[in-house]
Amino acid sequence: MSTSPRRSIRLATMVVALVAAIAAALVGAGTASAWGPPANQAPTFRQDYINGYGMPSPLIRTWAAQGVDRTKAPTVIFLDGLRATNDFNGWERDSNVAYLSKHGYNVVMPVGGQSSFYADWQRPSSSAGQKYAYRWESVLTGSLPDYLTRRGFFNRTLVGLSMSASQAVIVANNNRDKYARVVSMSGFLHTTAPTMPSLLRAAAWDSGHYNLNDMWGLYPNIDSFTHDPTLNLYKMGGLHMWIYAGTGVWGNHQPPGANNLDFLTTGLNSTAIESVSREQSGTFATIAPAAGVILRTSFPGVGTHAWGYWQDQIWYIASTGWFYNG
Repeated sequence: MSTSPRRSIRLATMVVALVAAIAAALVGAGTASAWGPPANQAPTFRQDYINGYGMPSPLIRTWAAQGVDRTKAPTVIFLDGLRATNDFNGWERDSNVAYLSKHGYNVVMPVGGQSSFYADWQRPSSSAGQKYAYRWESVLTGSLPDYLTRRGFFNRTLVGLSMSASQAVIVANNNRDKYARVVSMSGFLHTTAPTMPSLLRAAAWDSGHYNLNDMWGLYPNIDSFTHDPTLNLYKMGGLHMWIYAGTGVWGNHQPPGANNLDFLTTGLNSTAIESVSREQSGTFATIAPAAGVILRTSFPGVGTHAWGYWQDQIWYIASTGWFYNG
């Protein structure tokens, strides 16, 4: 799929104009069938705190593969979206993918990271009331894989959702000894494209009053470019990657909304966000094979920025066997 720069700019500009209304959609909307059973009904459930490198120790909730040797089972690590909370990962709260553990997969869900972009921040974001700087990239490259090795969780796939997709791609590519493959789920794979820094800045401010100047400094800056997947494609030869994005067309997983107006507003918001993700994901997928990326894609005709579509896609990927040997 080829895309003109002018068309990309028009789409991104539309989103920026609506950002006050649609920032919530960056993490998705609605609830798909959640995990449900409490931890004591999940025999392989376990949670532990790991090194946060100066930020509070992140909680890692895991479900080891049932009925198989966990050391031989694929491990799927789910990163959260923009509005991550400190009690549960959104993948646990709003989807049923933890049930993968009943089908021979180790499931891992780090908790926390609201508006963090899973990066190492230069300083605390005082506007958000932070007393510490985020150190999520250090966690993803250090204490988390170390913890998973101690647990016997190998053959790892890093799944990035919306906010976390671009960082998942960068981290997996730069740490192939720790992650075998990566999934970009409704992600933004050209984060320095025209208007995108403004969109991301506005979204982080809307979700907790986080100031992205505290992440990597005033834009433009070197870290923004070194963490943009499109600009770093030339380094990605041999990377195993799956890209998913919907079209923004409504399907069977539209969040119901509190009332008719809320249903309509939420749906339009999720359409706008997913349209930008599809534009960037499609463009990335067009050029990635030339850089040597070993790529699979899912670009269905329907799907908005909502949990039900993401849940379905994870189960579809599992059905192909890609988490084993993709």
